[in-house]
Amino acid sequence: MILKTILIFLVTVLGYSEWALGTSYFQRPIVLGPLVGLIMGDLQAGIVMGATLELAMIGAVSIGAYNPPDLIAGTILGVSLAIQSGANASAALTLGIPIATLLLAANTAIGEPLRLIFIHRCDKNAEDGNYKAFSRNMWISGYIASIFGIIFVPLAFYFGSDAVTKVLEVVPEFVQTGMDIAAGLLPALGFAMLAQMMMNKKVAPFFFIGFLIVAYSSITTTGVAVLSILMVVIFVTYGMLNDKKEQNVEVVSKNDDGGGFDEF
Repeated sequence: MILKTILIFLVTVLGYSEWALGTSYFQRPIVLGPLVGLIMGDLQAGIVMGATLELAMIGAVSIGAYNPPDLIAGTILGVSLAIQSGANASAALTLGIPIATLLLAANTAIGEPLRLIFIHRCDKNAEDGNYKAFSRNMWISGYIASIFGIIFVPLAFYFGSDAVTKVLEVVPEFVQTGMDIAAGLLPALGFAMLAQMMMNKKVAPFFFIGFLIVAYSSITTTGVAVLSILMVVIFVTYGMLNDKKEQNVEVVSKNDDGGGFDEF
């Protein structure tokens, strides 16, 4: 249990390291879910739960002053506790959404003011030309904003789902009910947003063909995915995806006298 807690802590730090690693998407459930599943000894469940949370949180991106729920804490705790209790992806989603919302409030109320302190220190270090202190305070400011999540996630995992449940009980019942309803609606909303980005009159028939195959046959979604890959290979091989019609271009030759420079 201690080894798993340490590994969960390392994955948590990795998730909160996007500010240092760039837009690496390590903080997304689709990446964190399989990593947690690998730690818990059930990679398949981690992939399924991570994909479910990713679908629910596909629109959770920081735009302007909007801060999305804490995907890192919600994913790691939701997936790890669900696997630990032998539950399914729905349980991971039900656990993950309230945790993500709670950690967002905690990191915003506690972490962000602490980060400002170290950012101002960085300004002072830059004025004084103290590059070592500047580098140190920059690294601290990067992680201090998520300090609540970095500490809470491994501790919550170590003490188990009962401790997390007790913490969540502090949240009013009407808020919990609202989050449960939102947890049920978010996957559909996420899928609708994804479909809106990619759906057009050329893609729609294939989408409904795949839906009908899964709904009215014993073929799984994995089988449909493999079938779609083979169809794309066939279309590309035989040039069936080329939208441009061949046009016969009439070449008109002009007998212009280029003088002494006309060598051809």
